[in-house]
Amino acid sequence: MAAIDQLPAHEQEAIAVYFDGDAEFYRVFLASAVQQFPADLREGDAAVQAGDVQALRRAAHTLKGVLLTLGHADLSAFAKTVELAAQQAPWDEAVAGWRELSARLVAAFSLA
Repeated sequence: MAAIDQLPAHEQEAIAVYFDGDAEFYRVFLASAVQQFPADLREGDAAVQAGDVQALRRAAHTLKGVLLTLGHADLSAFAKTVELAAQQAPWDEAVAGWRELSARLVAAFSLA
């Protein structure tokens, strides 16, 4: 396991801010989140397929919080734009945002 000072700066900051300096707790949360992300993506995809605005909003909202806690402020901010798009923008913009968020999440966490 890498020492805290060998982790990326955004992870070090997340450990300090959200995990009270407990790197092991962060690692456990990260592993759990990465395991959960495929289910979250399926939930959002199902919302898109069903045209369910509220379900898409909830999926993006959930990811927004988890991503922020993991120190991925940029991805969290993008998830917030998808959440807002689901509430306020035309459906096609919300869907495009969801697809982009999904692609970014897959890339950032090396999801299959």
